[in-house]
Amino acid sequence: MFQKKVFIALLAVASFASCSKEESLSPGTTISGVNVPAAVSSAVAKAYPNSSIDFSVIAPNTLYAADITSATKEVQAVVTPKGEIREAFIKIEAKDLPAAITTYLETNFKGYEFVHAGQKTTGTPTGYRVEIIYNKEFTSLIFDEKGAFVSKMVGNPGFGPGPGKVGKGGPAPAVTVLALADLPAPVQAAIKAYTFKRAMAIVAPDKSTIYHIHAEKDGLTWDLDIDATGKILSVKEMKPMPTITEADITTLPAAIKTYLDANAPAGWTFKKATSISSDNVIIHYHVLVNSGTKVLTYMFDKDFKVITNAGKGPMDNPSLPKASITEITKDKIPAAATSYLAANYAGYVFIKAISVSLDGTVKEIEVFITVGDKKYKVEFDATGKFQSAVLL
Repeated sequence: MFQKKVFIALLAVASFASCSKEESLSPGTTISGVNVPAAVSSAVAKAYPNSSIDFSVIAPNTLYAADITSATKEVQAVVTPKGEIREAFIKIEAKDLPAAITTYLETNFKGYEFVHAGQKTTGTPTGYRVEIIYNKEFTSLIFDEKGAFVSKMVGNPGFGPGPGKVGKGGPAPAVTVLALADLPAPVQAAIKAYTFKRAMAIVAPDKSTIYHIHAEKDGLTWDLDIDATGKILSVKEMKPMPTITEADITTLPAAIKTYLDANAPAGWTFKKATSISSDNVIIHYHVLVNSGTKVLTYMFDKDFKVITNAGKGPMDNPSLPKASITEITKDKIPAAATSYLAANYAGYVFIKAISVSLDGTVKEIEVFITVGDKKYKVEFDATGKFQSAVLL
């Protein structure tokens, strides 16, 4: 008799819990996907009534993704186990993206194919997430509220159909803003030697979570992709634009002279030699020699090993354009660039500006500014027309 009463009591509790869950849903709301804590499903159902909600896991027991579809909108939300909606991106069309983002995409991803975009409506900082296909790869890009580039992750088409199939699917479950404390212990350990700046996480097609981390080390900036076990999948130094310089050489290095004595036509005479450097590191040498009435060009790498065929002329082996970077004062910034900054970065504080030239012609103006606690690099062409902005 005691066992029967216990069974009836448990059945009653289970029925009550089931009814409570159903009663918490508004009419027309349906939930599918993985099992999530009651606080998670309840919070999302309350925030987005009359919707179809599909849950997935971003980080086990830490963050859940909710793909929400209603008659009027599509949303992807990130929810904590306690039911806190950390982020929510509402789907928007390409035409609704800020001009700064559209320009950035056209400048840096020429010929890209637009797939999906979302505007962050919940969580700070606000911003945008854009999915494109570029060079046959899915690329997820994050921009802040001003349209400045923040980070990207390549090669994740989400859980929907891929390129060449009908439809391209929605964005993969992801969280765009993670603090250092949000990262799993193995990931934190993997970047212990770095200074953490920011991170995002995205769910791969195999349901594993990849952490994309922006960090600094030894004065350099790095982007790392790390899995949940702490395994570093990729690491890339975010190099600034190199400074290309040329320097005349009046005396040939011995190894180059030895090569020429053995391989150039007999009786050759020295005409001119130039070393080409990138950021003060020699990358190769150009050497011109006279041979009768002809001028022959030879190219050598930094170790003096030849990297051209003997006898080729200058037109067959042109030198790199001579690039120079010059710091300029604020008053030398084109008026159009100054107006853009005033309109889009109200209250900004000027740090510095540089002018990038190729063969003496200005190609780009880069302006470094701060807005509050954020630092940006905003790029313009020589006339001051906006090209792109990057959150540093």
